[in-house]
Amino acid sequence: MKPKFAIGDIVAVDGYKDRIFYVESWSEIKRTEEWGVSEYVEFELTDVINGEFLDAFETDLKLICREQFAEDYLLDYDMTNYPEPTSTEINIADIFPSLPSVESVAEIGKGLKKVASNMAKKKAKEEAKQIDGLLDEYNDYMRLYATFEDAEYKTKADGVMTKLRREADE
Repeated sequence: MKPKFAIGDIVAVDGYKDRIFYVESWSEIKRTEEWGVSEYVEFELTDVINGEFLDAFETDLKLICREQFAEDYLLDYDMTNYPEPTSTEINIADIFPSLPSVESVAEIGKGLKKVASNMAKKKAKEEAKQIDGLLDEYNDYMRLYATFEDAEYKTKADGVMTKLRREADE
């Protein structure tokens, strides 16, 4: 199933008079129900002027301009009296009326670096503490082995050494 419209094309939609939309994506839908199978294409669109999102069926669309000519088309497009969004779809301009300043983004970045640095230091301290504990345990078993020459202490010391090697590799 090949759709009539490509990503980036500008289209008009039935019911949205005097508005134009970009084709953002499309989906081939194959629906099976008790009375049969239907196949159709559904498009996700974005209003060229105000960013409103919209889903529409291929049968509701009319080609205005192909993607390769869209930029030139929009340069000459008359936006006076362009209709306001009419649906209940989310409008990006309402969510993000203005972008944050460069300074505020830089301050957030500095804060994130500080938090990440503190977290890395804390993790390194925890790992060092764990390794120190394993080394202490290894040394204890080796002292016991040297004192009593019991093979069980040597086996336990070897097990701790294996844990140490595993921790060092991680």
